Amino acid sequence: MKTLFTGLTPPDTDCIHTPLIEIAPVDDDTALRSALSRLPDYDYLLFTSRFAVKAVAHSSLFTLHSSLKIVSIGPTTTASLQEAGLTDIAQAEHDNSYGVIDWFSRQPRGRVLIPRSNIALNIIPDGLLRLGFEVDTVTAYQNRMPQHPQKVDLREIDCIVFTSPSTIDNFIRLYGSLPEGKEFVTRGPITEQHLKTIIKQQNL
Repeated sequence: MKTLFTGLTPPDTDCIHTPLIEIAPVDDDTALRSALSRLPDYDYLLFTSRFAVKAVAHSSLFTLHSSLKIVSIGPTTTASLQEAGLTDIAQAEHDNSYGVIDWFSRQPRGRVLIPRSNIALNIIPDGLLRLGFEVDTVTAYQNRMPQHPQKVDLREIDCIVFTSPSTIDNFIRLYGSLPEGKEFVTRGPITEQHLKTIIKQQNL
């Protein structure tokens, strides 16, 4: 069985790895620097990916104050925060957007800053707003399709792994549509939901 992995980091060497996303710095970090300079105005700093951690941690303006709560979406992001020297980290029980919203539902209301990608979905911000939090988002990094993505012969592929909605969208940009007769594997409920929407649209 041949598996095509479209995310950044494949789980093993047995799959065919053709990443359909790449991470890059923002072209202009003025908004990010401005947001970080106002950290004392926030009660929570929420990280939903290790790439946001890297973008923020490398900023000279990243200084914490005692009442700011650092929140992580899951273990991978938490590990990146720890590598950046942070120790007091709250982590959502379930590593996805709904897990983050559930964690915040049990916290005192306050103001949340979310550094994120240029194409991040609004599931978390909208969910926190409905809970009564004040939410600001800022683009910390770019999630984009590689300039020269590698295209493979899908006739030789049995299973395709998608790690985010953007890998699905970029796959369709590259190949035109999802192929029939393949097994699709997704990571997380958001990606799964997006895949179901595309499959319904294509009548697969």
